[in-house]
Amino acid sequence: MILTVTLNPSIDKNYIVQNFKLNGIHRAQKMMALPGGKGINVSRVLHSLGVPTKATGIVGGFTGKKIEKFLKKESVPYSFVQIRAESRTNILILDEFSDMHCEINEQGPSIPVGAWDRLYIKLKDLAPSCSWVVFAGSPPSETSPQIYYRLIKQVQEYGVKVALDTRGKWLEEGIKAKPNFIKPNWDEFQELVGPVHSTVHAFQQARRIEARGVDTIIISTGSNGALAIHDGQSYCVRSLPKIEVVSPVGSGDSLVAGFLAKFRNGSDFPEALRHGLALGCSNATNFGAGLFDLEEVNSLSQQIDLDELPY
Repeated sequence: MILTVTLNPSIDKNYIVQNFKLNGIHRAQKMMALPGGKGINVSRVLHSLGVPTKATGIVGGFTGKKIEKFLKKESVPYSFVQIRAESRTNILILDEFSDMHCEINEQGPSIPVGAWDRLYIKLKDLAPSCSWVVFAGSPPSETSPQIYYRLIKQVQEYGVKVALDTRGKWLEEGIKAKPNFIKPNWDEFQELVGPVHSTVHAFQQARRIEARGVDTIIISTGSNGALAIHDGQSYCVRSLPKIEVVSPVGSGDSLVAGFLAKFRNGSDFPEALRHGLALGCSNATNFGAGLFDLEEVNSLSQQIDLDELPY
């Protein structure tokens, strides 16, 4: 089983609005509400792929109960720590005519000390039966930079492998715990290592992270593909198949889920990376995070050229 941990889940309300303007009243042509947060998106994709998964983390208030209600409706297994403060609601507005894409993300609730204690207990119960634990997303802003370091260190005691997909201070500190796999996007990678001026420079910086004990690094670069390091080899996807993008939200989470779905079952790294990238592409053609078409994924995967470069 793959356990996902989301410290700041949300209800994501997605609107399609024609001719959106900053002023005035608008009527949505379509609205979709889904439980969100990066780890939850990963679990949604894994569940749709038939991979055993469970979502955990911290939810609160009426919104937290709504997150659980939505996951139950989707048949995605979950077991969260509850707090009184309200989980956040995020808003995405899309205007297909102008290609406008606007996100409004709430900060999320302040998490009391007791909730962290209960999360450690929950991980002690859940993690030992898992092959991977995925820590994904940014916690509420005042959360300690060391939170992922501590959580990773805990689950490593149970012999599980760890994936970390976050940014900023949480990624910087989390890497010190030596997770097996990290997946920053291009902006997050540069937040971590500083400005990167070329592919060669990016690989140099990634190898410095590898030398600190991170086995696998996948840097997603949007429609430009991805750069990756695994088992002493460097890989480059210079471009992805042409698709009609509806919304890129959740594509990175779909990449993580698609990669782990294959990699955990013994697929070689290039095959797992292609599968992850294809899932990310298919997600981008849909309205809502973690949604995809499996036939499209299989077709896209065959169209992805992956170069193996000298170390």
